[in-house]
Amino acid sequence: MVILMVLAMLLILVVFGFQLSDSAGALHKLEDRVRQREQNYQVARSAVELSVDLLKVDEIDVDSARDTWALGSQRLRWEGRDLFLEIRDEESRFPISQLPVPGKDEPDRLLFAQALERLLTRTGLAGAPALASLQDWVDLDDDVRSNGAEQGSYPQLTVKNGPLDSVDELERLRSWGPPQVPPPEALDPSSTRLDEFKSMFQSEGGKAGSANWGDFLSAYAQGKINVNTAPKEVLGSLDEAMSDSVVTELIAFRSRNVLRNQEDLKKIPGIDNDLAFRLNKVVGYASQVFRVRVIVTSREMPLELEAMLERKSQREIVVRYWRAR
Repeated sequence: MVILMVLAMLLILVVFGFQLSDSAGALHKLEDRVRQREQNYQVARSAVELSVDLLKVDEIDVDSARDTWALGSQRLRWEGRDLFLEIRDEESRFPISQLPVPGKDEPDRLLFAQALERLLTRTGLAGAPALASLQDWVDLDDDVRSNGAEQGSYPQLTVKNGPLDSVDELERLRSWGPPQVPPPEALDPSSTRLDEFKSMFQSEGGKAGSANWGDFLSAYAQGKINVNTAPKEVLGSLDEAMSDSVVTELIAFRSRNVLRNQEDLKKIPGIDNDLAFRLNKVVGYASQVFRVRVIVTSREMPLELEAMLERKSQREIVVRYWRAR
């Protein structure tokens, strides 16, 4: 009897020992994953700091594909890790903040609204209802615009009545859905944009290889659209006279020259004095807000980091948004 009790105790100790060993192995694996993630985060953060340095040495009066920050999508080897880095100016996208809202119905804001309606139509939506729904979503009142949508139109949602935190909100809106066009071309056609990263880094709800609203619209840009960096879809929506041929001429011109003012616009075939005057109300030539995207590749613990940087002066760069996942 005593022998059986001893054997039973030994068996329990052996089983307990195996469980402890498994628990210790699982804990070690968890510690290793946490350590890898922290190391990847520090590498990604270093890449963002590099981006800040690039912005600080850049000329702030004008921004174009020739600038230091506009290095395209790059694959780098950094501290023993492969990473993907992209810097993009938000002013190349349409600034939602410039839409007219009650109390801010200036004529120039109405031009932005007309341009956005054309852009939404070009990208596959019903432009007028989509624009009205967006304005009702962000304005502070509960008045429903013609073709718009306030609280009664969203049984499962509360209308925000405030500025967007992210363009990902747009697909919740009535008359909205994903853009029905391919992603815009790279700012610099010779950049080393890497297809292998497309499925790894995209807007929430997007599909690899498809456009999302972050390609054309910005919740962070505060000023005019940078004519030196905007994609053709945005350029073609700026004015009714911006035909495909004029957009092609503009893109060809800016590939050889940097646009700095309204007089430079007049040098582009198809842009006369009147069109240049109208364009100058909605376009600018420099950028202020920049989105930095980093992926640190790792077989077991890849990390994505996205930061929104605002350049307030040549030396002052502030972080407006930061997300790691």
